Amino acid sequence: MSIKGNENHILVGLGGTGGKVLKAFRKRLFQEYSSEERAKLSIGYVYVDSTREMMQPNDITFRVLGQDASFGESEFVYVRGVELNSVFANPSGFPGLKGFIGDPEVMQKTIGSVETAAGQKRRAGRILFGSSVQNYLSTLRSQYIKAKGISGKNTLNIHIFTGLAGGTGSGSIIDVLAQTRCEYPDAHIVLYAMIPEPTVPMGCDAGRYQANGYAALVELNALMAKKYMPYDVTGKYERVPLENVKAVVDNCILYTNENENGLTIDSHQQLPLVVADFLYNYVFLEQNDNTGEFIRTYSLENIEDWRNEFNEKAKDGVVDPVRSKKYSSFGIKRVVIPEEEIIEYFTFSFGRQALLQLRYNNWNDDMGFRDTPANIDFHSFVAEAENLERWRMTDKHLTLDKPILDSDQKKWTSFAEYWGSVIPVWAEEASRQKMPLNELEKFCAEGYEKYFRKVGVKNFFEGKTQARDEHASEICTLIEEYMYDKWSTGDLSLYNLLQLIDRIVETVDLKRKDFEGRITTYNQQIEELEKAKALNQLDWANKGFIGGLLSKNKIIQAHATIMQQLYLKKTELEGMHFGVSMLSVLLNKVNVLRGHIERFVYVINESLEDANKQIGTRCQDKEGISNLKETIIRFYDNQGVQKFTKNIIRDKARQKSIADEFRSEIIKLIGTERSFARANAAISLDSISNLLDTVVRRKVITIHDEVLVENTEKLINRNILEQLNEQYRSDDELKLFAKELIEQSGVFLSLNGTELNRAVKNNPLPQIRHNIDRKIVLINLPKVEGNEQVQRFAGKLKDALMNAVTGGVLVKVDMNGLRKNEMTIVCMDYCFPIRAVKGLDVLKMKYDYLLKDPNEARQNRIILHTEGTGENFPDLYVAKEKMPSEIRKEYTPYLMTAFALGIIKYGDRNDGTGLKAYGTVEVDDFGIEVLKPMADKFTEIPYAATFTEELGKSWEEQLTTALRTDYLHVDKRKELVAKIQHLVKDVILPECGGNTGAESFLFFREAGLKALELVK
Repeated sequence: MSIKGNENHILVGLGGTGGKVLKAFRKRLFQEYSSEERAKLSIGYVYVDSTREMMQPNDITFRVLGQDASFGESEFVYVRGVELNSVFANPSGFPGLKGFIGDPEVMQKTIGSVETAAGQKRRAGRILFGSSVQNYLSTLRSQYIKAKGISGKNTLNIHIFTGLAGGTGSGSIIDVLAQTRCEYPDAHIVLYAMIPEPTVPMGCDAGRYQANGYAALVELNALMAKKYMPYDVTGKYERVPLENVKAVVDNCILYTNENENGLTIDSHQQLPLVVADFLYNYVFLEQNDNTGEFIRTYSLENIEDWRNEFNEKAKDGVVDPVRSKKYSSFGIKRVVIPEEEIIEYFTFSFGRQALLQLRYNNWNDDMGFRDTPANIDFHSFVAEAENLERWRMTDKHLTLDKPILDSDQKKWTSFAEYWGSVIPVWAEEASRQKMPLNELEKFCAEGYEKYFRKVGVKNFFEGKTQARDEHASEICTLIEEYMYDKWSTGDLSLYNLLQLIDRIVETVDLKRKDFEGRITTYNQQIEELEKAKALNQLDWANKGFIGGLLSKNKIIQAHATIMQQLYLKKTELEGMHFGVSMLSVLLNKVNVLRGHIERFVYVINESLEDANKQIGTRCQDKEGISNLKETIIRFYDNQGVQKFTKNIIRDKARQKSIADEFRSEIIKLIGTERSFARANAAISLDSISNLLDTVVRRKVITIHDEVLVENTEKLINRNILEQLNEQYRSDDELKLFAKELIEQSGVFLSLNGTELNRAVKNNPLPQIRHNIDRKIVLINLPKVEGNEQVQRFAGKLKDALMNAVTGGVLVKVDMNGLRKNEMTIVCMDYCFPIRAVKGLDVLKMKYDYLLKDPNEARQNRIILHTEGTGENFPDLYVAKEKMPSEIRKEYTPYLMTAFALGIIKYGDRNDGTGLKAYGTVEVDDFGIEVLKPMADKFTEIPYAATFTEELGKSWEEQLTTALRTDYLHVDKRKELVAKIQHLVKDVILPECGGNTGAESFLFFREAGLKALELVK
């Protein structure tokens, strides 16, 4: 699927609302396209915010199929990079801001502190953006250059997303639109503006949430009607030159979280997805005869004759656009086989099995890998001589009778071999001396002190005791590598490893205590041997010189035996002391190893919990088609999904294959170091999720295609029309489905019928679906190839859908959709003024409430508006028509000034009756004054049909002109005063029967007093 027309698209997200839409759009691209395919898409992103919340590294919410879809720094404009206080302290450093900051001290006091983001203060949001405008423009340019380099075209579409309730997006939107249009005068610019929800989400309202929305709408309307030329925050011009651009915004799409059919969705989670889906559908919409009109509607090219609403108070012939009608809203409904969700359900279900193999490795033919352990007798296992030898944990190793370190291998012999080899030689040598026993003892002492393993026993074991940590580490490493290898081959589960390490901990502790007990025994044995040695010396002394040679040789041999046993025991005793010392260190190390395994188990447990959670939120629908009110209608064989899942879970060969490959990929991530410390450093919930999204996902799709061969069996990679064809066999069922589907395909904005049908002076009469509230529906059906029955069904569905659309709505059906698992219905309501938005009155009420207190009204106006106080912008509503009593009260004083000025005179009716009347005087083509009668009596004029607001305004303007020209001098004004006094006293009072207390006279008396104030 390629971008419509291979054009360039830049998505600009302002604040949290805009950022979430960009995030949702990017994540869908990552789902639909490979990295190689995405590199060929001419789409750029600009994310503007006053917080870095969505720019945190390793944000798991941006993960899609094992890939990171987060924004790059080159796509981010951080407007909080400049603090407000810095701007106020140095206003000359920001020349583009001075126009709407004014006195920086006053503005700083008005805005106050802004702790987070822009604090729902629109003026603060504008200042933040204005101080970073060059960063925005440079980012926008670089994204356009990147996109243009991919497409090779200059055509540019800019889609801007913002909420209107906050401070950052709502406060920056005017400048973003103005600067973007100024930078790219020929670009198609479409704004998506989220109107504040009717019910404010909990914790979102800082006091200005809905009021901000109204203020922003007032400014947007003024900008689009070219009644608001904002100060140029770049400082290049005083105001942004927008007078000659065709349109600042080609289309402003307004939306909220409730559609016209009453469906309410979550503003923070679901709504950004819906907006992103609508844009995605547009960007990748294939251009053809059926889609062309919808594409033109998106930029509102087809309403040029009705794009503005003109000032109802303008004089005849004056064209004064005050309200734009270049607004629209959208709706999208996708009927889908939720392939991605089904694949994810399989992925998490089978991935859970792989995790259970790692955790427990307990297979059951009916349940697959179970979530309970299979117990193994590790007590006997640890005690086996083969394992103790493997881990160098035999008594001989622990006393260093046999070496532990690899570096000591083959360096020396065992204790028994050493003493057994040297003492016979020393005995032979000693036998030739006069005192052979003493000589032998001397040789043995020297061997013990100097020659044993080249340094003597004491020195040897002192050195090894100092190196006991290295010896303990060697044993612990051997244990860990054995356990790691057994786990990595799938022979032992992590649960088994914990069982095994617990038995090893017990064994080490028992050996340490055993050695401590044996030290006492060895000391006793050495004491006995020392006594035997002394007795043998005594026996030798008793033989004296007369003893026979044979008898003496026996004594020497006996002494050699005693000495060999004695020094062997003494050496073993030192080995025991070393063993006790080293085993204490080893005990700590194996406990540390247990901690490493536990931490790794925690990650696997966490992944299991997450898998269970993900499984529980997927494919839980009842059979058939889901609620037609939803924006995404899911239609799939849930029973088939559950059955397939259970069958594959029970397939031992396939589950073992998944588990083996999954475990193999984990081992690759860990690397060549066979340790659980390294495993903890390399493996996290995030990396496990990535493996599920890649390795297990690939296996899932392969297994599905291997097992479900027939097209009717397939649960994914199937045309939605095939499945609908199986569901709706009769024409009546199909027509009912189409009717309900169309009826529930509403836009995310409700319009006020009263306002839509309101006739407005100086404007054409409203004609729904023609010059106001137009609507288009585009239905996209996937292309069907090779199956004639389904092709016929597609034709019937097309007819049923078209017939279900109400009259006056333009409907187009495209039957060449490329996403075969879904059909899409998109609709747009467009060409209406903001006053027609239902719920606008609630926003205005919140806005007016903040302006109610005269002590705070001006301050609140400044905070609510980006420039000035908002009073110079056109009203969103048509001016309320005044009641006759209101017109009389407001304009009777001007009637009296008009009489004083000679505009109203008393004269002949000129109708042949000879009667006189009061009326306005006109001059005919011959310069003759002609009276245009209004009433026979002056007091009847305010009740005449010709006494209108327009006439009163003309008198007001004539008075203003007169007071500035002919009646500027005080004496001339006194003339007016006298004439008004004459009117009241000599005309009005008599007409009221001379009764100064009459209600009619009191009315004119009050009007006269006001008239006097006007002319003085």
